[in-house]
Amino acid sequence: MNADPSDAPAPLWAACLPSRPDAAPVAAALATLAPAVAPLHDGWVADLTRTQRLFGGRVALLRRLQAALAPLGWARLGVAPTAPAALALARMAPAGGGLRHALPPRWPQALLALPPQALPEAAAHAPTLQALGLRTLGALHAVGDRLAARTDPALPRALRQCLGEEPLALEPWRAPPEWHGEQALPGPTAEAAALAFAAQRLLQPLQAWLRARQLGVLRWALGWPGQPQALVFTHREPVQDAARLLRLLRERLQRLTLAQPVETLVLRTLQLAPWRPRSAALLPGAAGDDGGASWAAVLERLSARLGPQRVCRADLRATWQPGEAGGWRPLSDDGAAEPTLAALPPDAAWQPPWWLPQDCVLAGDARGRPVRDGQPLRRLHGPLRRQGDGAAPPVQACLALDAHGQPWWIERQGRAPWRLRGVYG
Repeated sequence: MNADPSDAPAPLWAACLPSRPDAAPVAAALATLAPAVAPLHDGWVADLTRTQRLFGGRVALLRRLQAALAPLGWARLGVAPTAPAALALARMAPAGGGLRHALPPRWPQALLALPPQALPEAAAHAPTLQALGLRTLGALHAVGDRLAARTDPALPRALRQCLGEEPLALEPWRAPPEWHGEQALPGPTAEAAALAFAAQRLLQPLQAWLRARQLGVLRWALGWPGQPQALVFTHREPVQDAARLLRLLRERLQRLTLAQPVETLVLRTLQLAPWRPRSAALLPGAAGDDGGASWAAVLERLSARLGPQRVCRADLRATWQPGEAGGWRPLSDDGAAEPTLAALPPDAAWQPPWWLPQDCVLAGDARGRPVRDGQPLRRLHGPLRRQGDGAAPPVQACLALDAHGQPWWIERQGRAPWRLRGVYG
């Protein structure tokens, strides 16, 4: 069954222009709301045609767009059925920010009523157009191609592209493979806590970039010229939430003392991973609940506040010796990735037992097997050998099961009797 062409959404393009000199990068933020984003002249345009229904309709989408772009310094917005028309309307928005729109069915009339300076191609010929008495885009459109002789052939073509009478080829924006951002401070500062406000303006574009590429950050660094990685942050799982990153950053900055004033902040990603959003759950605490993510965020904040050596996690090590197979490692340790059980030798997959307060010497049967409660132990794993101290005979170790299925760790040195050393839960 073919879809009715009349059910297709009407074309909708949005354009934005900077509303302040220190505007932050905006392409990644636009990409979270539109599948196609492209630069056009001194602004950016985004195709919102097929994302209106995803965000609750045109009005809700435009409100979200304004809320996302205003903090970045791109508050001059225009909305129209074509990209050049949207940019022309954005150019007519107030310098401090605002939204101008021209929507069907009378959008061509609204566009043709704009002054010629709405088009960059016409702004370069403003004196000529003024002398000819052409004071609106409608007057330019009435003259048509005859304008080319007095101005530029690009001007009539740009006007036709605004009205949708001629296609416009745009070069789509593609997210870079890694993220790097810089933010100049209003003035040099030696107060570490004051850096959080400037860093917030870097974290918002980072979040938009991560969402555009469906990635999460595992390691990232904040620094300044001369120390590009003064602060390195590590996460146990991919993170996209800028608020979570900012909370962690504030904790670290409170414990930081700057050796000299800082004028510029530099933020870059060091390790990324695919983003897999958690499934929604109908009931609190169900499988889709984000309690795990909340607990990870709490541990990160504790590590940043108390110091890395005071918040540790259990660490499994690739060794067969039970006493050395487990240890503790700082939660924020940014060294090599923790090996999984599948990547370790088979001996390392056994968790260390509880050691007995005193070794228990086992009797042996006629075949030399250790006996407990009158029954020989069944070897489950081993024997494993390690060299003894000095000239002492090597030590043999085994995992063995008794008649009740209880696993034990047994050892012996040389030809000495087997001894119970540890028990497994």
